[in-house]
Amino acid sequence: MVAEAKNNKKKKKNKKKKPDRQAFLANKHDLYQRAVQEPSADNEFMSKLFAQKFQRDAIVMREDFCGTGLLSATWVEEDPQRKAIGYDLDVETVEWGIENNLAKLDDEQRSRVDLRIADVLDAPKDPVDIICAMNFSWWIFKKRQELLEYFRSVRSSLHPEGLFILDIYGGKEAYEEMEEEHEKDGFDYIWDQDAVCGVSDEILCHISFHFPDGSKMKRAFTYDWRRYGMRESQEILLDAGFSKVEVYWEGVDDEGDGDGEFTLTTRAESTDAWIAYLVAIP
Repeated sequence: MVAEAKNNKKKKKNKKKKPDRQAFLANKHDLYQRAVQEPSADNEFMSKLFAQKFQRDAIVMREDFCGTGLLSATWVEEDPQRKAIGYDLDVETVEWGIENNLAKLDDEQRSRVDLRIADVLDAPKDPVDIICAMNFSWWIFKKRQELLEYFRSVRSSLHPEGLFILDIYGGKEAYEEMEEEHEKDGFDYIWDQDAVCGVSDEILCHISFHFPDGSKMKRAFTYDWRRYGMRESQEILLDAGFSKVEVYWEGVDDEGDGDGEFTLTTRAESTDAWIAYLVAIP
């Protein structure tokens, strides 16, 4: 009887135990990479454009605000001649990238990637072929003078035949407090423009992840930015000493969504939401 009572108690206890929740088992950096980043597409755009302009291959790429360094790791993995340097101040994020993204490379490939926990403004002036600042990371500089200082620093670190490549987004939705939900493989990615100031152009954004079992990873990432407009951004780059700034605008598919194809243009319709590359030439 005593043994039976103990077994029944054990069964009840097991019944109450909740199954593992997907949100607690997932890693936010892995989810971010799968939801947001397309390193091969970025690398293809950068390398093809560089070759077109200078009739040679880009070798050294510097990834500013590199985060987990996925772009840098992919850059060297794709070509045995390439080298990459990444800069970011977030220790935990960079270390995760070293332990996961760089760990997937072989020893020779890893020797060609240098992820540094350092301020982009402190980057040495060693000439590199390409410097990029992706995922709108450069909007962290809220004051025009700060952004100008950063752009000048980039300009002085580029090879005379080099490119500075940034991405930028805009359109009506960039000025609205709104949420977007995107279905990914095994989870949903939520982009939340939580606060938008019409006076200062500051925006507070969050990324959350929702899972099929109902669990959620709320505000896994938060971004406190100033949104810079397309014309303003080009003018600041020119003020920083770049001789020319080009705009590569993303096309749309039949449903009106971005098609991943970027074309050089001087005029474009301002749709509800758009994404473009800015390419600055020394």
